[in-house]
Amino acid sequence: MRRGMLGGLAVIGLTVIVSVAQEATPESEGSLVAQNVEITAERDLFGQVIRLAQGELINDSDSAFTAITLFAEVYNADEVLIGEGVGYPVDACGAGLLPDFALQPGDSQAFRVTLELYEPETDIDRVEVIPEAEATEAAETVSAPPLVGITTVSEQEVVSVEWLDDETLRFGIGCYQDVFTNLSWNQHNVDDGETFPIDHPSAGLVTDALIQQLGLTDPYFYNRSFLTFPLTSRRILYQDDINTVISAEPDGSFKRLIWDNLSRISLQGFTWLPEGRFLAYYFGASGEDVRYFTASAEGQRISGSVYDSLPSRIIPGPTPDGARAVIAATIDGVTGYFLQDVIFQSSELMFEAEPAGNNYPAPLYWVDEGDQRYVYIVRPEDDATLLQCYDFQSLQLSTLTTLPLQPDLQHRAWMWLSPDRDTLALAANGSNGGLWLLDLNELGRCGVGAVG
Repeated sequence: MRRGMLGGLAVIGLTVIVSVAQEATPESEGSLVAQNVEITAERDLFGQVIRLAQGELINDSDSAFTAITLFAEVYNADEVLIGEGVGYPVDACGAGLLPDFALQPGDSQAFRVTLELYEPETDIDRVEVIPEAEATEAAETVSAPPLVGITTVSEQEVVSVEWLDDETLRFGIGCYQDVFTNLSWNQHNVDDGETFPIDHPSAGLVTDALIQQLGLTDPYFYNRSFLTFPLTSRRILYQDDINTVISAEPDGSFKRLIWDNLSRISLQGFTWLPEGRFLAYYFGASGEDVRYFTASAEGQRISGSVYDSLPSRIIPGPTPDGARAVIAATIDGVTGYFLQDVIFQSSELMFEAEPAGNNYPAPLYWVDEGDQRYVYIVRPEDDATLLQCYDFQSLQLSTLTTLPLQPDLQHRAWMWLSPDRDTLALAANGSNGGLWLLDLNELGRCGVGAVG
């Protein structure tokens, strides 16, 4: 059911694209090449169908290019110009990249051009994509020394990771908002480093009958349903067309309402906990406060509603039982990280600090065999991104390592702990996206071998 990297688009035709440069930017002539172009259609916010040309822009030169704009000329079978378009490089979600984005030599980036036809019902025969850009000096390639204990698995936009066992994980590439069947999946073995493409094993369970049963027959609402087949529960979880969160059996039967009255806020994801418990988190854009609730796929509500919980400046990191969460906020004039009781709404200050923001990974809370409590936290400090740990016994925050992570206001990152707690998987989307594995035996664990 995968529908392409940008998700939610219907391919209505594939055409041969000729890519040339306009005379206004002769330095890019023959250097920027549009490939793998598809003509697609989607609905806008008003329900109108718009047509798009989307593909991949490749820099086949020794220079970098910035301020990239792509123009399009649309022709019918008689070679008559029937429309025009303009577009830009985009990420996997179709969002335009920041203005200072520079396409380096040999690199490629997805693009998206909105087409405007002079006569809406006219058939498109071909589209000519015309890049305009400003040449700039290529970034200097510096062979940085490898980071001890950190392995790069992928340099693509990795937005989902599922640990299968201590040595095996699968990861999804694409748009973080897309349902899992619209991601490209790979499996990776930590021990031998082998990575290979796979079909997600739960994709075959998403049948027409299931989609009908869940009421997700509209492709747009299906792709924004966050439909999940969790590893810690037999029941599935999703949101419907008015954002009500519902769980059901894998065939769509025996639905249970988790929370409703959520149409005013935007679901951004689920954090899964043992025994089918989870935290759902909501915000609209980077910089906004995060609202959240905890519950179980069996239908049990653990916390109060999203409107009762104290908003967080970061994505909350829940405890295994879902009764508390590490949040960041300003409480009684103190800004920092707190352990928040999501049932009784009491707060325990962990440490004072400026919050990382909702585009950074949620803290990972865990309890060791000796019932000692720790939290892994990713925070920016002095122009670097650090992996830190907080020890609830010593009340100390320690730094483990500097991370190869560059979150910005447009993109975000996530992390997941392996079942044996030996490895952290760190993922990010955007032009600096990727997947990295952090060996905690080499880096030092919370409470052991950390540098204060």
